[in-house]
Amino acid sequence: MHENHLLRRLFIIQRLHFRILQEELEKQDIHPGQPPMLILIQKNEGINQNEIARKLNVRAATVAIMLRRMEKAGLIERKQDKKDKRIQHVFLTEKGRKICELLKEQAERIEKMAMEGLSENEKGELARLLDHVISNFRRSVKGCCHD
Repeated sequence: MHENHLLRRLFIIQRLHFRILQEELEKQDIHPGQPPMLILIQKNEGINQNEIARKLNVRAATVAIMLRRMEKAGLIERKQDKKDKRIQHVFLTEKGRKICELLKEQAERIEKMAMEGLSENEKGELARLLDHVISNFRRSVKGCCHD
């Protein structure tokens, strides 16, 4: 592939990663869009719907639908703000915390699969190069895409 096909390679990696992860998530009855939201909530217990939408770069209406589904599945709970009743803070349930731990284990296993056969130097160089690509994109897209 030519240099201009580098982003195509990244796209293929992303799609393969998604497919592997999706197979694992189906076993746990987790919708593919939920893991980023679950991890975000875990890192920011009490976050509100608008903050979730901003950090994930999705519409608040999309977040509302996902939160409703996740609440029904027993993964999260929402609590009304004491000062502003229009705001609801989102917290993981015990089930949601267990799913987050499972997601972390799956991510480690998938990353190990992806890095198989690469030396520590090669892994470091790949990380450095990908960080550079991410940095280039972030200069063009402000306030998007949580880590």
